[in-house]
Amino acid sequence: MDIFVIRVAGNVCDVDEIGSIEYGLAHVHTPVLVVLGHTQCGAVTAVTHAIHGTGHALERNIPPLVDNIEPAVRRAMSKHPELHGDDIIPYAIEENVWQGIEDLFMNSPATRNLVKSGTAKVVGAIYDVSTGKIEWLPDAKVDYILKTVEANPARAMEAMASGGH
Repeated sequence: MDIFVIRVAGNVCDVDEIGSIEYGLAHVHTPVLVVLGHTQCGAVTAVTHAIHGTGHALERNIPPLVDNIEPAVRRAMSKHPELHGDDIIPYAIEENVWQGIEDLFMNSPATRNLVKSGTAKVVGAIYDVSTGKIEWLPDAKVDYILKTVEANPARAMEAMASGGH
């Protein structure tokens, strides 16, 4: 299968998304995974506003959906202290792509193994909703994230489910 699409607000990688990714890479044999952020991302904007104290009430299932975005926004703010308010959002969108890849690698030994063996490739990109153009992010950053995760003792280690599932 050439394309196996998984769409979720904020392009986060949590249990459902990672399970779907593992299925796509390991069973459908999709060779490339693109973690695709996009300009004007509402989820990243909402988290940024919440961190700045200008957010609004959210439905009960949205906070657990977007909690993975908070580290990306905070990292963007740390890297760009000169930026304030919504000016940080484009940087947070890129950091969120990297966060999704890190979360995937931290929680999916199967994906790490497929990437390390060359069976699958993970790339990051940002889609510009106003122009339709895609900015491909550096492969070296994906390699760096994988290397960093491989050295992290908190990474998931067992690729297969237990209990005969």
